[in-house]
Amino acid sequence: MPTVSPTSQTRARQLGDVLPPLVVRAERIAATVLQGSHGLRRAGVGENFWAYRPYGFGDSAQRIDWRKSAKTDEPFIKDNEWQTVNTLWLWVNLGPRMKFMSHLASEPKQDQAQVLGLALAALSLRAHERVGLLGSQARASFGRDVLSRIAFTMTQGNDGNLPAPSALQRRSTALIISDFLEEPEALRHRLRLITESGMRGHLLQVTDPAEESLPYSGRTDFLGLDVQARFKAGKAQNLRSEYVKAFEHQRAEVQTIARKLGFSFQLHHTDQSLSATVLKLYQRVGEK
Repeated sequence: MPTVSPTSQTRARQLGDVLPPLVVRAERIAATVLQGSHGLRRAGVGENFWAYRPYGFGDSAQRIDWRKSAKTDEPFIKDNEWQTVNTLWLWVNLGPRMKFMSHLASEPKQDQAQVLGLALAALSLRAHERVGLLGSQARASFGRDVLSRIAFTMTQGNDGNLPAPSALQRRSTALIISDFLEEPEALRHRLRLITESGMRGHLLQVTDPAEESLPYSGRTDFLGLDVQARFKAGKAQNLRSEYVKAFEHQRAEVQTIARKLGFSFQLHHTDQSLSATVLKLYQRVGEK
C-alpha cells in the first residue's frame, strides 16, 4: 500500500475544508448563467473587427488606426477576429482591504470576489477554454481539475498588488477583480504592462455598500486594513459629503485609466446578486 506524506495529507485536508464552499458556489452560479458552452472570440487573422489595443513593439505602423488614435494620447492597433479557443487569465485581489465587511453586506469583499472569479473560470472551462492565474508561472490549461487547483491557489492569498504578466499567451483575456482603491498611477502602470503583452482585459470592482455611502454617525473609530492607521471621528456624519466625493473621484480615475488602455469596467456591490454580475460580465468578456 502506498504511503502518503504528512505534507500531502495536510494539503488534502486544506482542499477538503476550503474547496467545497468556493467551487460548489461557483459551479452553481455558472450553471444558472449558462446552459451549454461556446468558444469566446480573440484577435487574429480574420475579416471581422475584434478590438482595439495600444500600439506596441513589433507592430507595423501600417496597422495603426489613425481615427481611433486621434481620440486618445497614444496610437492604437485595430485587431480582427479569429474564431478560436480563448485563454482567460484571472486575478483576484485577496489583500487586507478585501477582508472588509460592513453591516450592509452579508460577507467580506474577498469572499464574493473569489466566487465571481471562479464562476467566470467555470464558464470558460465549460466552453473548453484555457484558464490560468495572472502572475503564476504555471501555464493556462483546461480540464476537470483546473478549477479546484485555481481555487486552492486562491486560498493561499496574495498581497493585493496586481502582478506583472509573466507566462501570458498573446491575445488572451485578462479578468482583474479588485476594489481598485490603490494609487491610480500604480494601477495604470500594471495595466499598461498587460496591454503591451498583447492582451485585452476587463476590470470588475467589488465594493461594500458602506464604502460608497459612509453610513456612520456619532463617535466612530476608523481602522486601516492595508496600513497601520487609526482615525477617531467625533461626528462621522460630518465627513460623509467629502468622503463620498473622494470615493467617486477614485472610481472615476480607475474608469478613465481602463478606458484609455482598452479595458472594460464593471461594478459589483456585495449586497447584489452574484449571478446577475456573472451573467453581465460573461457576456462582456465574450463580446468585447
